[in-house]
Amino acid sequence: MKLFLLLTDAVILTAYGAYALNVFQSFETILVLLLFFFAARALALAVHPVFTSINLGLLYFLWPYHPEILALSYLFYAVLYIFLAKREEQRLALTRENTQLKVNQKNNLRYLFLKENYDSQIALNLRLEERRAIAQQIHDLLGHSMTASILQLEAATELLDDDPNRARNLLNSATGMLRQGIDQVREAVHQMRADVPALKAAEMRAMIDRFRLDSGIVTSFNEEGSLDDLPAGVWQVLLGNLRETLTNIIRHSGATQVDIRLQALPGVVRLEVRDNGRGCENPVEGMGIGGMRERVAEYGGNLLLQDDQGMRVITLIPRREVRDDTGSGH
Repeated sequence: MKLFLLLTDAVILTAYGAYALNVFQSFETILVLLLFFFAARALALAVHPVFTSINLGLLYFLWPYHPEILALSYLFYAVLYIFLAKREEQRLALTRENTQLKVNQKNNLRYLFLKENYDSQIALNLRLEERRAIAQQIHDLLGHSMTASILQLEAATELLDDDPNRARNLLNSATGMLRQGIDQVREAVHQMRADVPALKAAEMRAMIDRFRLDSGIVTSFNEEGSLDDLPAGVWQVLLGNLRETLTNIIRHSGATQVDIRLQALPGVVRLEVRDNGRGCENPVEGMGIGGMRERVAEYGGNLLLQDDQGMRVITLIPRREVRDDTGSGH
């Protein structure tokens, strides 16, 4: 902008100089005064506007040469300067805002990336801790009974010819201890399965609370029906789809409100996440949505995406009877 203003100065002074030289024929005096005038304008633009006072002083020496023409020209110049200065200020403000938005966007993407890694690591640690706890529990339940049963079976083998009755008692005792160990394992598995719905429901509520806190979006969560018979695998699908949907809301929707509903309906479990954001009639299904569909398909379910004054993501999974893998021991 300063270069444009300096060129405007040159045009005004050239035009005034041509007029003054043509009318007054004082070539040397007018030329020197205009050169000083132009130099003062260059200083005012390059260093500080205070140098404009030099131009006001030079008007005194230009008084015999109708300086009012020059003053009127610079009045138009002042209006142009104010207009261009405001335009420049707006441009700089817009540039700063755009730069800040880009920085915020990068920070948000970095935060989401770190958050996803953190959540994945937490989930992995939980699975490893569950496996360690299960291994310890099986060891505690079966370790004593298996060891004692093996010792009794070895003793019964040696006594089988010399003392059949005692060998038979040892065999019966070993069999009883093995049955007791199996019953204990079965009971432990039942207890683990009974704990899954409560633990997974708590994990879902914690995820929603963390989303509400991190995003600042007004978020509601409603549960309907009993999900006590829902297996852990289905819970993992629901949690994975919910996590991906909430991440997409932060990245793309611009929503201010999110409603989450988990329903246990006859024959199906339904998870709906609805926001009031921009929505999308034909969403591009990348790895995120593709992964959601694959997770649901493993359990014979379906994923629905609806553009309805925002975005609505619905996960539907059939409810099947959970088999008891421990059986009754045939």
